[in-house]
Amino acid sequence: MIKLSVVKKLKYESAAIYFLLATFFTGCASVRVREEVKFPIQKLYVNNKAYYPLSEVCNYLRLECEYDTISRQISLRKADTQVKLLIDSSMALVNGSPLDLEDTVIIASGIVCVPVKFKAAVVDRFYCEVPAQEAPAYAITARIRRVVVDAGHGGHDPGAIGRTGLREKDVNLDIARRLASLLGNRGIEVVLTRSVDTFITLEGRSAIANRANADFFISVHSNSARTSRLNGFEVYYITEKVDDYSRALTAAKNADLDFESASFYHTTLDLKATLWDILYSQNRAEAIVLAQNICQSASRSMGVKILGVKGARFSVLRGTRIPAVLVEVGFLSNPTEERYLRNGFYRQQVAESICDGLINYSRQYDLASASYK
Repeated sequence: MIKLSVVKKLKYESAAIYFLLATFFTGCASVRVREEVKFPIQKLYVNNKAYYPLSEVCNYLRLECEYDTISRQISLRKADTQVKLLIDSSMALVNGSPLDLEDTVIIASGIVCVPVKFKAAVVDRFYCEVPAQEAPAYAITARIRRVVVDAGHGGHDPGAIGRTGLREKDVNLDIARRLASLLGNRGIEVVLTRSVDTFITLEGRSAIANRANADFFISVHSNSARTSRLNGFEVYYITEKVDDYSRALTAAKNADLDFESASFYHTTLDLKATLWDILYSQNRAEAIVLAQNICQSASRSMGVKILGVKGARFSVLRGTRIPAVLVEVGFLSNPTEERYLRNGFYRQQVAESICDGLINYSRQYDLASASYK
């Protein structure tokens, strides 16, 4: 049963959602300052000179790192900042501008090491944006209490398979578990449609979401295409082309809204279907805003190519009676994205982006709700 108060609440929440849609792209101003990053990375000493292991720097700062063994060039990326280093050179290029590291980048015992000047010259200047005042972690309001996280495919259904054999079902499950952990740390109860490698039908996934009395349904998938050139991150909601009234009529016959027994809601099937129709429209509006927030978070924190927020007829979305989105985290058919998705650290970034998108949605909902009080 889906809990919902009287029609007045439907109108109130719909107004709040439309406020979100109207104000989503306006953004908000914030003052940010640079401050020194405290490195928990132990220094290495080579010929009495101090260095940092580059792999540990990348892991700590969540930098994407590529090494060209032929040119011996290293490329570091995060958001809009790109750093290029060259083995046996003391010069670094940050977004094309040269910086002197004083000592050379070296390989010691098979480990790429950067001189300690790298921290002051690059890290503290380009990778240390923090809020001017440290704010406590955002507290989720009662609007988001429970979320259903769905790891696509599973069991005998591997989903897409990359050229090196990476299976979509494994990527989806790992990201879903990580997302569940992140949300749990925020005080949000999580229901996983599957926590192990097992097969669940599409109808079964929707049924789990509908029984969970949750606030959102997030389905995690990895994409694939005939061409290996296609890449990017995208989020889907149930398309407007779906006949909502037909869905509403089915829901009115098989499900119930939590109205008091004396309520006019129980008078006719048409009235029930009308209220379900309103609810489905509201669900779509909420899903669109959530999808936008997830895409914005992924673009900001990971610097990935965003293919957009799109409507689709996916069965798992069509059968779900709560706001639902389907996240395509990348293309296994693209060699670069398959390599990224094989990396546990990258999958953690994906999970964090989805979590942050949900948190940002909650903030906007609070703003909209406060505006209508």
